[in-house]
Order: sequence, then C-alpha cells, then structure tokens
Amino acid sequence: MTAAALVVAALALTACGTDSSTGTTTSTSSRAQGPAGGGAGGGRQTFTAVDLDTDGENASGANTADVVTAVGTFLATLSDEQKDTATFDFTDNQSRQTWSNFPASNVPRKGIALSDLSEASRSAAMAVVKTMVSAEGYAQVEAIQRADDWLQANSTGGNDGFGDGNYYIAVYGTPSATEPFMVQFGGHHLARNYTYKGDTASVTPAFTGTEPKTFTVGDTTVEPMKGKADTAFAVFDSLTDDQDAKAKLSATINDILMGPGVDSGKFPTSEGLPVSELSAEQKQSVLTAIAAWVKDAAPGAATSLLSTYESGLDQTRVAYANNTSVDGESTYLRIDGPRVWIELVNTRSRSTPDVHYHGVFRDKNDDYGSSNPST
Repeated sequence: MTAAALVVAALALTACGTDSSTGTTTSTSSRAQGPAGGGAGGGRQTFTAVDLDTDGENASGANTADVVTAVGTFLATLSDEQKDTATFDFTDNQSRQTWSNFPASNVPRKGIALSDLSEASRSAAMAVVKTMVSAEGYAQVEAIQRADDWLQANSTGGNDGFGDGNYYIAVYGTPSATEPFMVQFGGHHLARNYTYKGDTASVTPAFTGTEPKTFTVGDTTVEPMKGKADTAFAVFDSLTDDQDAKAKLSATINDILMGPGVDSGKFPTSEGLPVSELSAEQKQSVLTAIAAWVKDAAPGAATSLLSTYESGLDQTRVAYANNTSVDGESTYLRIDGPRVWIELVNTRSRSTPDVHYHGVFRDKNDDYGSSNPST
C-alpha cells in the first residue's frame, strides 16, 4: 500500500470509528503471545469439524453477484498450483472452521498467503475482501494489517511471523449466484468468514483485534478498533450504580470465550443486565455498539442483520467482568442476545508491554451459514 493510501485508511478509521473454552470461568487460551512467545495456543491450537449444514438464518440483501465476479477475477490470476492451494470443497468443514487470532506462523491457515501472490493476484485478492465488506470494514482490515506491520518492525521477538503478507485467502465451493460458497480471509487478529447462499449471506464468525491499540503513521494516529471500542465502552459508562451491579459477572474472564475452535454452539448461559431495563437512550447505545460490528459487512447484508438484532434487543443482556477501564488489565465486555454474541477484551502479549484488544462477533443461528452448531 502506498503511504498516501495508508493515511487515507488511517484517517477513515480515526474518524468513524483462540483456542478458547466456553462457560463463565477463567479463559486464557486465546491470549496471543506473538510468534516467539507461543503461549497457550501457539502451534497447538486444534480444530474439530462440526457437521455444518446450509440452513442458517442468513441476512438478506447480500451482494453475492459482485462477490462471485470478484472471486472469479482473483482465481483467474492464479496458476493451477496456486488455485489448488487457494480453493477447497464447500463440504470441507474442518478447513472452513480453521481460523484464529494467532499469527499464521503459530496457527497455520488454510488458503494462500498474500506474500505468495504476484502484485496483480494480491490486488485481486484484496478486491475480493473489499467487495465482501463495507468501506469502514475494509479500512479496518487495512489498519489491522498495518498494526501487524508495526509489530514486524517493533516487536520484541518473532518479527517474521508478523506483517501484512501473512494474511490468507481461501475459497470454499464454486462461487455461484445460486449455490452456497464461502470466502475466508484472515491472519493475526483478523478473521472474516463470509458464506453466501443466493442473495443471502452469513458474516460470522468474525474476529477483530489489534496490537497495538494505537500507533502513528507519519503524523496520523491509527486506531483500528476505535469504533468498536468506543461504542462498547459507552454502553458501560452510561450505567447507573444499580445497573452496573447487575451487569458485573462474578467470574474472572481473561480472554474471549467463543473464539476459534469453539463451534459446539454451546454459548454460556445468559447473564448480566437485561437491555429491557435500560433507558431509551441506553438501548440506542447498545444498538450502536452492535452496529459497529455488523456494519463491517457490505451494506445490504448489514442492514438486514442489524434489523434482526434490533428486534431481539429487549431480550439481549450486557455484561462485564473484572473492570470497565479502557486500559484496564483483562477488561471484559459482552453483548449477548437471542442471536448476537459480541465479546471485547483487553489482553496482554509478549510482543509489547501494553494491553491490546481481542474481539469476536458470532451469530448463534448463523455461524458459517449453518443452523448447526446451534443451541
């Protein structure tokens, strides 16, 4: 990316914005340690296939035809060998479920790395991602990659495992306007799993994180998770003392619970403060926080999905563990609805001395475009 393009992406974000275990007990397994650090999951994270179906409650209004065209253009730039690396059967459920917050040097990804592509192929690959997501979502993808470039230059160890070339793209099934297919893109602190079926789409599971939280490019401050973090913290900052007491979980939670490798569909029992007990202004704040995640997707699907989550807003709960400090150690925030599940946590690694963000967005009835796993 040119310096000018980087600054544009950074400005856009500043302006607009795990091998894990389930349950409400301590979870530390997805804590990223960097390539040199290993940590609980580095190189040992495993994935067990779930027998996914295609009956998930997908969002309507997907731009499937545009994605089909973009994927076709990308695949046409590849050699036969590269196509074999980048493409999989749609029924390869274990590969479809292989995503992580770890660097790819710790947890290998499926598909082909950007670093293994020609300039033309890499541009076409990123055009696929740009078509799948919104303008804000794409700016965030770029900023997360730039954060990884920062780690490559400034990490205390394992620098070769960082950098924007260590992000992978994979295509599952034959892209079609009628038949199901999936596009997967991700690397360190990023996972996009978009499944298309006709004019509908599933946009989860989605992992978004960043390390560091903030950095500079020239004179520009880049904050890849600003929109998500600001809106989430605003919800909890608005709580009265009585509401805060209901929202606080008794468990200590050190990292996301429903991360990579957790596809049983067994979400933790709903706990915390019911949104139905909030004021109208506070309810809108919760919806804004949800929208910060949903609106990463292309506008049509995002509008449909947000409407679904809004319809279940009074059945949604907000909860936190440990503390709600922006820079607090192990600050943990959660939004838990009939379908929507969002977690945001401050976690620590060996790559930098500061805490950084891990976040996950899942749909209980639509991960991977499937009703299974489900509750």
